[in-house]
Amino acid sequence: MTNKNDSNDGVARRSVLAAGGVTTLGALVGGVGAANGSTVTRQEEGGGTADSSRDVTVRQESGNAVYWVLPGERRLSPQVFGTPDTPRRGSDLLESRIEEAKGLPEPLDEAIPQLLQDLPPLVAAPEEARKPIEDGESAGIAQERFTEPTLYSDEAEVTSGSFEITYGDRQPYDLPGEPGDTSDAVDFNARFTDPAGNEYELEHDHVVQPPIPGYETGGGVLSGGWLHGITGTGSPLFPRVYTYGASWGVGDVRINGEVATEDGFRVIHFMTTQTVRDERYRMAVDEELPLAPDGTIAGQVHHTHGVVLPIRPTPDGPVYDPVPTAMELPNGETQPFIHAMWEQDKIVEGPFADWEFPGRDDEATSDAEESGGGDADFRLLGEASAWQGAAPEAVAGEENPTLQLEAGTEYTLIWENADGLQHNFAIQNENGEDLLATEFVGEEGATQTATFTASEEMSEYYCQVHPRSMRGAIEIGN
Repeated sequence: MTNKNDSNDGVARRSVLAAGGVTTLGALVGGVGAANGSTVTRQEEGGGTADSSRDVTVRQESGNAVYWVLPGERRLSPQVFGTPDTPRRGSDLLESRIEEAKGLPEPLDEAIPQLLQDLPPLVAAPEEARKPIEDGESAGIAQERFTEPTLYSDEAEVTSGSFEITYGDRQPYDLPGEPGDTSDAVDFNARFTDPAGNEYELEHDHVVQPPIPGYETGGGVLSGGWLHGITGTGSPLFPRVYTYGASWGVGDVRINGEVATEDGFRVIHFMTTQTVRDERYRMAVDEELPLAPDGTIAGQVHHTHGVVLPIRPTPDGPVYDPVPTAMELPNGETQPFIHAMWEQDKIVEGPFADWEFPGRDDEATSDAEESGGGDADFRLLGEASAWQGAAPEAVAGEENPTLQLEAGTEYTLIWENADGLQHNFAIQNENGEDLLATEFVGEEGATQTATFTASEEMSEYYCQVHPRSMRGAIEIGN
């Protein structure tokens, strides 16, 4: 679609649930300003446009990996947030940004301070919502975690979808004026599903340059720059990342063919960045970046985020308002934001489109590939959506087939990576304790062999990266 242009007692739960990254734009005066009318002008082959603008085009076709991110906790980077004894980017910074926002023109002088009070992770991580990480927890370098559920969690489920976007970068930095007064523009379409199978389509209306204190968004579309972390632009809960292209705007959300945002636009943000999801789909903290391709979920150096935030523009400025999704959470409430991640995108045009991570080779795949020969009692295909039974005939064609085993018998299971995402094979007992776990394999077509002796305590097999979707039962006989 072409662009037109809490209190002292702690952080409010709704605020943190809704808190987003650079996309949480309170600065949408009325949100109903005239479209900026800037369509994306493609660069002519062999040269640039007259105004030296830049286009960045990214797409992912259907059939590749899309992840729906669920609300959850976030590990905190000591580099960004300090330690429990010497905190940084906490309540003091939040108060400073609120005071700065009071100097904005009307009505933003009231709307933006209120937005920051409602959504503190826009600029900070208040100490009230932090807890120390206990000894023995697998948290890497992090010493604290942000305990309120945010959209930067490690919890995600594989869904489906496709998108294509052209970020039209027409001006290098934000200029004075109304948020919609920008020559930047985007052209995009995005369709995807949630874990329950509901179908979503985003309808972008126009680009905005958000006057959040400390933010610099390049006119509403930024290309070839840095966002988040210590940059001041975007939530510091997200790590500082190189950004191939990013856009800030407003528009509608369609769910199952119907407009779900009849009460008003919501904030829509797209961002194509260096990959921040590791092989277990944990979001890295700043000290863990950059991730080498073989340490990422899909073996790529970049991926794309699509976010819709619970912020609704009004004539008096932005207000908190949950996105009316159809995704029901375990607590019975619907998820108040959308965060879709496309892990197998392709940069068609843009800065460093053909750049490759130095030192990458295929040697790491050899052991896994060589292990696939020989006889096997079971053969499976590993896909993020489910294990697919391949052999013997009793399991062929079944999703997450039940493995019928006899106690005391040794079995050989060979599985093949069918989608190019990271997977492994693990067995649990009924208490959820791992009895076996292989190494991760992320190369499409690579195979891995697991040999084990069946025991009565074996209950389920699963993939540690996709434990919800790739899980099947084990039945033990004597």
